Amino acid sequence: MSIQFSGLGSGLPVQEWVSAMIQAESTRLTRYEEEKTSTQNSRTALNSVEAKFSSLRSALEKITDANLASTLDLFERKTAASSDETIATATASNKSAVQKIDLEVKSLATSTTAQSISEIGQTIDGSETFTDLSNGDAESGTFSLYTDGVKHEITIEDTDTVNDIIADINTISGLEASVDSGKFVIKTDDAEITELKLGSNADTSNFLNVMHLSTADAEAIIDPTYEKSYSSTYSVSKVDTDATIVDGSANLNGTFSGTYTFKIGGSEFTVDSNTTIQDLISKINNDDDAGVVASFDYNENKFKLTATEAGETAINLEDTSGDFLEQVGLITAGGDSLSSQTLGSNAEVYLNGSTEVLEVNSNTITSDISGITGLTINLKDVTETGETISINVEQDTGALTSAVEDFVGKFNKMVNEIDKETKRSEDLAGEYSLTSLRNSLRTNATDMVSGLSEYNSFGMIGISTGDVGTSVDEETSTLEFDKDAFLKALQDNPSEVKALLVGDKEQGITGVLQQLESKVENAIDSTNGYFAAREDSMDATISSLDDAILREEERLENRREFLQNKFNQMDQYISQMQQQQSALAML
Repeated sequence: MSIQFSGLGSGLPVQEWVSAMIQAESTRLTRYEEEKTSTQNSRTALNSVEAKFSSLRSALEKITDANLASTLDLFERKTAASSDETIATATASNKSAVQKIDLEVKSLATSTTAQSISEIGQTIDGSETFTDLSNGDAESGTFSLYTDGVKHEITIEDTDTVNDIIADINTISGLEASVDSGKFVIKTDDAEITELKLGSNADTSNFLNVMHLSTADAEAIIDPTYEKSYSSTYSVSKVDTDATIVDGSANLNGTFSGTYTFKIGGSEFTVDSNTTIQDLISKINNDDDAGVVASFDYNENKFKLTATEAGETAINLEDTSGDFLEQVGLITAGGDSLSSQTLGSNAEVYLNGSTEVLEVNSNTITSDISGITGLTINLKDVTETGETISINVEQDTGALTSAVEDFVGKFNKMVNEIDKETKRSEDLAGEYSLTSLRNSLRTNATDMVSGLSEYNSFGMIGISTGDVGTSVDEETSTLEFDKDAFLKALQDNPSEVKALLVGDKEQGITGVLQQLESKVENAIDSTNGYFAAREDSMDATISSLDDAILREEERLENRREFLQNKFNQMDQYISQMQQQQSALAML
């Protein structure tokens, strides 16, 4: 802790003298701190340059990865275009040849469906609460009936049973309502009633829909003896898909107990004491290996499965433990799993004018079906009889062109960053190894590649640069990309353009981008690269300066304490002398 001293005895400005003396001796500390700040700034600038090198490497790898695997080869990438995408679309892999395919689609593939052979849910008998029906979607409110144009409005309360509603209808003169084998029936034996209509746009209950009595759906029957009636088109199910199956709460027919397992497609499913119909449907629909979309049809009171893939292929259905699929009517008691299924149909197409129809058990024609390597055709619709569309497979120059544009942009950012940071008075001024690396990379970008005749340099394929070795103190030129010239060269001689950029191992050619990538990777190598070495050196310098700053701060603090002690002693002597002088003056 510093000793605070103000010259109390002498009245002299001692504290100011001490501070001035310490300030005079702080030049070395100031120099250390300035050197540290400068080194830290240099390291930040170096990190910024290194980031540009990393981005450049990523841009280079997009193109040079063509040497690693065919799937990464942008030079071999193909695109497939359909002359009519409402009929078919197509995709092509790198293995596909440039070609044109004529396609006639005679028919599309349809999906196999399976549904319960008979109704599987309990149906209404009149005792059930209306609002519990349709899985709880039945709504209370009003619905209307008209006899010879006269409106009769029925009100349904939340607690009303179906029998309560029947009783209300039966109060209307000439009408009689009932439940018959799960169907709701409204009839009249009154010959005076010549017309019976159901429903009004003012109705607030969905009663007619729930009971399958809506005008569009209901069965209107006129008996020769003048009996007129409306009857539900389907039995009204009281299945509750949110209730558990095994304890009977779901209101399914049959006797369920214990645990069941069964297979749909390639997956096995379990029904236990906690499983609801909705749970089961969700599990099936979220399992890709099941290969189906499951649902419960309230109208027909049946389970339904629709294959996700079209084609004349059966859905695999097996009871593995218990008889769940048998009880819900998807398998017969004798083990027949096809009786519940309507097999889909195969697609039929003609390729390249062939008179032999090609049958496909899907609307996706892959290369193993068509024999056309690397091409996948997705059927959407049929063609007019005798008409064809064309699928054109061409080289996909878009991805390669974008990758080259990205490389040029990243290269320019790298050069510009180095030029900016190495200018006189900037943070990396004097980093001659960095400017040498920059010049070496620019030299590579202008080199000619031996072994190539027509396209042996960047300039020949639309990538141009300024003179190599331009002083970094001056404005330097960067790479420029002529897309049209590049595409022309790629069309004229794709093999030489590829060799120029990424080399040709068989011919012993190293491409320009391969050379650039090698130098960039060496520079950013985390162990032995230029940036790692310079960052380690700068970190060591900063650490050394931190130690020097600490030592100098301790020295100055000790010096301040020493000076303050000395001045304190001087002040005490002066104070004693003043006291003695005052004593003598009193004699």
